[in-house]
Amino acid sequence: MILMTRKLISILRLLRVKQYYKNSLIFVAAFFGEMILNISLWPILILGFILACCASSINYIVNDIIDIEKDKSHPEKSKKRPLASGDLSKGFAFFLLTILIFFIVLCLIFIIPNLLFGLMLLLIIVIGQLYNFIFKKYAFVDIISLSIIYIIRAIAGCFLIEVFISPWLFLAIFLIALFLVICKRDADLILMGEKNASKHKNVYDQYSKKLLEEFHILVASSLFMTYSLYIILGPFNLLDVENIKLHQYSSVLTIPVALYLILKYMYLLKANPKIARNPVKAFFDKGIIISGIIILILMFIAFYWDSVLEIFGLI
Repeated sequence: MILMTRKLISILRLLRVKQYYKNSLIFVAAFFGEMILNISLWPILILGFILACCASSINYIVNDIIDIEKDKSHPEKSKKRPLASGDLSKGFAFFLLTILIFFIVLCLIFIIPNLLFGLMLLLIIVIGQLYNFIFKKYAFVDIISLSIIYIIRAIAGCFLIEVFISPWLFLAIFLIALFLVICKRDADLILMGEKNASKHKNVYDQYSKKLLEEFHILVASSLFMTYSLYIILGPFNLLDVENIKLHQYSSVLTIPVALYLILKYMYLLKANPKIARNPVKAFFDKGIIISGIIILILMFIAFYWDSVLEIFGLI
């Protein structure tokens, strides 16, 4: 029983289930397209989320196969990565890859015959493999290519339910991803040291803590400005005061909260670099939890106030 449990945990680590939260971007189109309350869309959205997770796992498994030897010399990955630690074999990893590919293909043929959504999944895999074999060797190209995958996840959600959202939001998603990736690079340099980091990834020869701090300022500033412009010009066009509804102004209140989130995450990076290497840990910070809930409530009011009143027969 203990052996089976350990095996299952190793499989989940190989699949990188902890990273699946990134694929929640599939739901962005439904939320900001004011369709999240349409229950009939949920089955296809959930399946789309699962397929995006499978596509991500394919990239993670191939990355682990390629980096087995390097991971063995890494202080953390030598124990946590199932292939590097010897908990799982290469043969099993290839077997799991085959299952994931067949599952995606069968679902796209028989359940979601959506060509454009399928192309987005293929792009996630292709860019992920280009990163594994080429892009991760080149500074700046590596962080940009990883961030582009986040946009593709959001676009995949748009094609899935045929709803399109403001391009400002796509830009904000890209900048959020870029911000997180830069934070991870900075954390690696802090934890491993600038000299030792290059032994794990050659690309770290071209990065320095000072350079990444400058990137932080640039991307964080761009992110805040882009999000603010999205709120003002994107979903409701708050400049059109004659046609704007009062409850839609609640979205403006998310701007200072969003700024707090950016500043708080930057603080956590310096106070505890391990959080930047594993952003899931940041979700357990009280400040981030509370501010995240506040943003969700304010955005829900802005987008769905009329819908909720209609459901309860109040309008």
